[in-house]
Amino acid sequence: MRKIYFKSLFIALLFIYSGCGDNFLNKVNETAVNSGTFYQTEGDAISSVNAAYAPLQNLSLWARRIHFMLDFSSDEIGPTPNTQGAPFELIQHTFGPTGNEHIDNPWNMFYRAIAKTNITIENVSKMENIDGTVKNQVIAQAKFIRALSYFYINALWNGGPLKTDENTNELNTGRATPSEIWVQIENDLSEAANNLPTSWDDTNLGRVTKGAALALHGKALLYQEKWAEADAKFTEVMGLGYYLIGGDDDPSGAATTIEEAIAAMRTNHDFGVKNNGEAIFEVQFASGAGGLSWSSGDARGLRESTIRPREYGVDGNAFYNAKPSDKLIAEYEGNGGTGIGDRDPRMEAFFFTENSTFKGEPYMPIFETSGYAWKKYQDETDAAQNDNDCNHDVIRYADVILMSAEAKINQGNVAGGIELINKIRKRADPSGTILPPRDTGISQAAALDFLIHERFVELCGEQVRRTDLVRWGIAKDNIANFQAGKHEYFPIPQNEIDANQELTDADQNPGY
Repeated sequence: MRKIYFKSLFIALLFIYSGCGDNFLNKVNETAVNSGTFYQTEGDAISSVNAAYAPLQNLSLWARRIHFMLDFSSDEIGPTPNTQGAPFELIQHTFGPTGNEHIDNPWNMFYRAIAKTNITIENVSKMENIDGTVKNQVIAQAKFIRALSYFYINALWNGGPLKTDENTNELNTGRATPSEIWVQIENDLSEAANNLPTSWDDTNLGRVTKGAALALHGKALLYQEKWAEADAKFTEVMGLGYYLIGGDDDPSGAATTIEEAIAAMRTNHDFGVKNNGEAIFEVQFASGAGGLSWSSGDARGLRESTIRPREYGVDGNAFYNAKPSDKLIAEYEGNGGTGIGDRDPRMEAFFFTENSTFKGEPYMPIFETSGYAWKKYQDETDAAQNDNDCNHDVIRYADVILMSAEAKINQGNVAGGIELINKIRKRADPSGTILPPRDTGISQAAALDFLIHERFVELCGEQVRRTDLVRWGIAKDNIANFQAGKHEYFPIPQNEIDANQELTDADQNPGY
């Protein structure tokens, strides 16, 4: 099965100025690539939106830094002897407005993605000689990426400058409120969902779909506690044919044993499995397509590898900058034993444990020295550490099911929410002996506690835990060194405040 490689074309925009009545100053160089000569064909439009995907693959986002930023600043990561510098600042919460590349660079790269989407939307909207469906799909993809970028600007920084295709020429833009940005996000996603297909052919796998737009829209509504509206979006997603790998609705058959369930869940984060039935939106990576760039400025789609497997990799075989926290490991249910069948099968699917193999050998000797290690997004054969092609989930179907459960519980439909939680538990343990179904007759408070637990153990290491804890108002109770009233949001990079004439130090988030 092939997937789309988002190779972008470098677009040099040439601004033509007039003056003094000299006609030669007004002529366009027909041999140069610019907005006047480039946007002519369907291929040009598609190349333009491909360029908007490229920042997502950049070192500053899913190739590396977004994992540090969100995982290390939550309660999922345990430091190792190798954890130091900017990642250690995230764990300790000693970061400020300057100097932490895992905060500054993601901000810059999200705005680079926004700039690329604005260029695409503005110019493709003016194109007349291309197929209308292609045109609408290109614009819809750009609007999704813009909405995704602004989702993180809101969730991580509580707002920032609002740049759209209507003000692309304004060099300086003031900070918009979170409410203003949520409106833009919702508008973009509504329009995107109306114009995107439910699936693409094999040559375009990885592009944004209708399901991705609906799921992100639901997530944006959930973060605003618009429970009924959010659940309506999730319900739409559930009708589009997604399924839990190894779950009851898996077309290839449900897992019937614990071993089958472990193997099924493993495929969600396996190098060899991409864009499966549980994937709603994945950032695409490919080996042999330019490798990894250590330059944060390379957002041209020329580098399509991720360093995350090496960063989180097994002790003695990678950088080993992170391991699962003791708190996370303790959260998994079991009977006190450590064998397969003694505890939540997700332990074996998501981590290297006493029962694992690594590079064809028992993991136990490493375990005795270093303990558990991340298996999500890791290659058990230790292959190609610097040219890794494991796709990274932004939204997968299990997340949508649990968000729908949360929306239902908060509306008072406890039984409906618990039924969805039980779908996740049954996929993890088809036997029901380790993870028995939750009782649907419990209180709303108890149901929410179960929801919090299930999101922790199912979605760990997928960059959702920190923002979950913040929006639930329980970050201070769970994250070490977290200061309420300060650490809910990251500092706006000082270089942004210094460079943007419409921002002042008064625009900085509280506490920094």
